[in-house]
Amino acid sequence: MPFVVMMAVALLASVGLAGCSSTDSASASACSSPGIDDHQIDLGIIYPQSGPASGIFGAVRAGVDARLGAVNAAGGIHGRRVVYQWRDDQGTAPTNTAAARALVEQRHVFGIIELSVAGSASTDYLAREGVPVTGTAYGQVWANNVAVDTQGRFVQEQGGRRAVILHTALSQAVSNSAASYARSLTAAGVRVLDTITYTGGIDDPAAVGRRIAASGADTVVGVLAPRDLVTLVDAVRGGGYPLKVVLSAAGYDHQLLRTVGSRMAGISIPVFYRPFELGGRGVEAYVDAMRRYAPQVAEPEQDTAVAAYISTDMFLRGLQLAGTCPTRAGFTAALRTLNSYDADGLISPISLRSVAAQINSCYSFVQANVTGDGFVVVEPNLCGQELS
Repeated sequence: MPFVVMMAVALLASVGLAGCSSTDSASASACSSPGIDDHQIDLGIIYPQSGPASGIFGAVRAGVDARLGAVNAAGGIHGRRVVYQWRDDQGTAPTNTAAARALVEQRHVFGIIELSVAGSASTDYLAREGVPVTGTAYGQVWANNVAVDTQGRFVQEQGGRRAVILHTALSQAVSNSAASYARSLTAAGVRVLDTITYTGGIDDPAAVGRRIAASGADTVVGVLAPRDLVTLVDAVRGGGYPLKVVLSAAGYDHQLLRTVGSRMAGISIPVFYRPFELGGRGVEAYVDAMRRYAPQVAEPEQDTAVAAYISTDMFLRGLQLAGTCPTRAGFTAALRTLNSYDADGLISPISLRSVAAQINSCYSFVQANVTGDGFVVVEPNLCGQELS
């Protein structure tokens, strides 16, 4: 996942706390960093388990379980098991801040993996406390309306010229992401005719379908739960109105495809990692870990699970590099030595040396096939530019 719209890998600055040097040869028992003892490393996870965005983030813990399961089965990090505690931030700023404070001040975790549309709310607090964070910087990026033109370029190359954007109501972070999509489309020469909020079970899909048709749009972009987008596309198509392009911020989910089938045909999704259909060592390692350590997820091919897996992998890489007695500051310094991080082949290499967040400008685009029983890779690697 993951709204995997503007995927940015976040690495918050750490000001450092007292403790052993990351290169200290002292025994594990001498370490004084929060969340570190002789036998384990305790992390915190923040994500919206409930609230308006919860339908998109349901597989987050499965991705974390898979990556931690694999590393612990191999002996952990410097002989320590890595465990976690999680908090539901409901996708809202006040709850996100409260969740971060609870994990740091009450549970004393070493660091946090954050996958939430409200992540920007706790950024200043965590940086001030020197707590390292990895994750997908949904909130941090969208709060500043950062965008790339890649998604807009894809729509334009697929023949789209006039777009309507659909997004979930009652979430400022989602509204910000919709605005980023609007910037991407506009930069690529695609006109945004209308932006419509939709709440499943409350708003009338037929009325929204008529509004889309009346606008003259040939493209629909959905920044909402994929099931809601499918419902709205049904309403448009059922009214006999043709669409050239349907782009969904999320939904690269084989379990969802099994449920909705051909109703999802033709819907495209941008993904920041290597599509499962292309295979490779990173994909194989991820699928194997999901099947072994997250069996609660019947279909491991889900974008938010991958996002969580990669965010966890990045944290583990920092812990490995930080040495046998890691400090928070040492962790951040160690991770920032990486000039070519690729999550073992799951993503294109990125540098973590000098910036707090890497904004992805290259995406693969997958599309549900005409029979709705699989995805095809329609664009394996489309790159654009960050919009200032």
